[in-house]
Amino acid sequence: MKTYGHFHDATSSYVITSPETPRPWINYLGNRSLHAFVSQNAGGLLWHQEPYSRRITRYHYTAAPGDRPGFYLYIRDRKTGDVWNPHFAPSCTALDRFECRHRPGVTEFAAMKNGVEVCYALGIPPEDDVLLGHVTVRNTGASPADLQLVSYLEFGLLEFMREALGWCYLKNQFGLRYDPALGAIRYDYHVFEAPFSPAMLIGCSEKLSGWECSREAFIGKSGSYASPCALRPGISLSNSDLPLGGHACAVQGVDVHLAPGAEKRIGFTFALADDWPAAEALFRTYRSAGAVAGGIASIDAFWQQRLGRTTVSTGDAVVDRMVNTWIPYNCEVALDLARIISTDHMGTDGLRYRDTTQDAMAVANFDPEFALQRMRQVFAQQTPDGGGCFAFFPDDPRPTRDAPHRCDNTVWQIYTIHNLIAETGDVALLQEEIPFRDGSPGTVYDHILRGLKHIQDRRGPRGLPTLFHCDWNDGLALFGDEQAESVMLGMQMVYACTLFKDLAQRGNRPADVAWCDGVIAELTAILNSDVVWDGRWYRRLLLSNGKTLGSSANAQGRIYLNTQSWAVISGVGDFENRGRIAMEAAAELLDSDCGLRILAPPFKGIPEPTDPPLGSNPGIGENGGIFSHANTWAIIAECLLGNGNRAWKYFRQILPQVVSEKFGPDHYEREPYVYVSSIVGPVNDRFGEGGISWLTGTANWMHIAMMHYILGVRPTLDGLEIKPCLPDSVTVATVKRTFRGKTYQIELRNREGRQSCVCAS
Repeated sequence: MKTYGHFHDATSSYVITSPETPRPWINYLGNRSLHAFVSQNAGGLLWHQEPYSRRITRYHYTAAPGDRPGFYLYIRDRKTGDVWNPHFAPSCTALDRFECRHRPGVTEFAAMKNGVEVCYALGIPPEDDVLLGHVTVRNTGASPADLQLVSYLEFGLLEFMREALGWCYLKNQFGLRYDPALGAIRYDYHVFEAPFSPAMLIGCSEKLSGWECSREAFIGKSGSYASPCALRPGISLSNSDLPLGGHACAVQGVDVHLAPGAEKRIGFTFALADDWPAAEALFRTYRSAGAVAGGIASIDAFWQQRLGRTTVSTGDAVVDRMVNTWIPYNCEVALDLARIISTDHMGTDGLRYRDTTQDAMAVANFDPEFALQRMRQVFAQQTPDGGGCFAFFPDDPRPTRDAPHRCDNTVWQIYTIHNLIAETGDVALLQEEIPFRDGSPGTVYDHILRGLKHIQDRRGPRGLPTLFHCDWNDGLALFGDEQAESVMLGMQMVYACTLFKDLAQRGNRPADVAWCDGVIAELTAILNSDVVWDGRWYRRLLLSNGKTLGSSANAQGRIYLNTQSWAVISGVGDFENRGRIAMEAAAELLDSDCGLRILAPPFKGIPEPTDPPLGSNPGIGENGGIFSHANTWAIIAECLLGNGNRAWKYFRQILPQVVSEKFGPDHYEREPYVYVSSIVGPVNDRFGEGGISWLTGTANWMHIAMMHYILGVRPTLDGLEIKPCLPDSVTVATVKRTFRGKTYQIELRNREGRQSCVCAS
């Protein structure tokens, strides 16, 4: 089986050693203001705050070959005429050695060609809006090296959709020119009615041997990213500006002459600010190669400190590296970017209301300030009647678009705020004033309560929350039954009211406590009635025509995973031990040994098997795929039932590294260091293929599942609770956990294999 790389735990890195991965394997760079993603071939995209109206560079999503363009560095050997990239593409010139190291906040390339070694690191420091590229060139050969290093960055026109629809006009409303006094290229963007017109500078630590500001001048009519005309033998960079518009780029050439054994360090800097004086000051701060190297080092220091707040040792290296590095890093990226942009997402929707709320829940445990910042932005988008929008951009009071109502939007708020208060101990947060979207006043407490009442006040004739467009499962929208009733949301409401009651009691709100008790009692009774309980599991959806989804009477969609796990999480399944019975059915009918399917059997036609297919093919995504996000709740449910062995199995079998190795990276395709949204299920010939990576709620809930339930080190309103549920295979586990200003060293001993009864010290 072909492999493409390996983990290097000492540097918290994934090292890619073969550049032609099945898909782009990316990393995210950024500081909550300036962002980028970059692949193992340096393909990628740069944007400021959000990529809809502040997209700085271009990335072609559907072109062939893909993953073009990006943050390119060309090495031109003036003796031989060879042109190569330390990141292999786009020239695809064979290299003697190649490595791409993705680590939190930094991607670093190291390559060798004909005795010339090049190391090229990219990163965005925590405090400044600069993209830094640090290059070290070393001549390991026996003869002098005569090289030209050429950097390439292709600019867009910031407004993604507007550029796509009106580039023929917008191309005339900006200019680029080289400023010799500053030693940088100025991108002067003055598009009419643009919401954002930043000052942008692109420069180098060394004197340039040439530059270009026009893509046509560099690529040429017969050239390509792989073979730019300006780098062909006998041709030099023309030092052309682009004062009146066109296809913009920044090309910087630096001549490097190295004796045998000598090396040279070079820094490339992109700086962005609101005005030219600020941009110039920022550029000068990072002008030298040493300053660029220092900026890269500051990124590493930032992430070492951030990820060091909690560390775990279970004796399983595959689990430990995910829990210590890649899950929390994935959590931070997901909260920062929601589902906005990747090599799959094109960056048009902003922060999704319910996704951002869930993402903040896990991040509250290691970055509570950031989690609270995001929740303030979420609450500011809530309507006075308690409803939530689909998605929003933080600096824009309007939702990104009119989208059908997701009935579960506001149920997640209490989960996150309860965990945030448990982490910080700051109950006063509930009284913080955050206006609703129309400007009317409200506290955090008000936002949560109105959100719950918004759901409870919109119920169907059988007493469960109305589906409207869909609940957590977007696939339910295919049935087109807005008056259907959601069993899953009913269970979530029981759990939400249990948590909210906890806060209401501490705030001396007896009326709200009574309201919660009433909701819990009423919904629990309905959810355990014959309308919902199917005999071995809980049904999924009550349709308005009297039929149900998730029933043993159904030919397709007979059992769904989420209502079994949430029956346990909510406590609804405590009645007659039904939660345990339901999870046994899920294990028998849904487990694939690389994750539990979201439902079985999948739909061939909607609503009946004889009807035409609609939506995803069988085994894909919500139609019987292995939906990673849904697996997290099954893990939590098994822990609550005391089944440590099964919880560990479910956690481990869906780890990206495990799935990639099981099916082979060429079939799985996705990065082995971050979660995918889903995996193609076993009824499909593509079984084992990974879906959208990075931007999924999976990482956040996996953090909760492992830290709060398997290891059982859980923040509560009263302090840190230790209640693990370990498998037989883990006899001793250790957890270092910073909590409310103190660091705890915890040892969990499971020498008798009790699973749910573990000694701690």
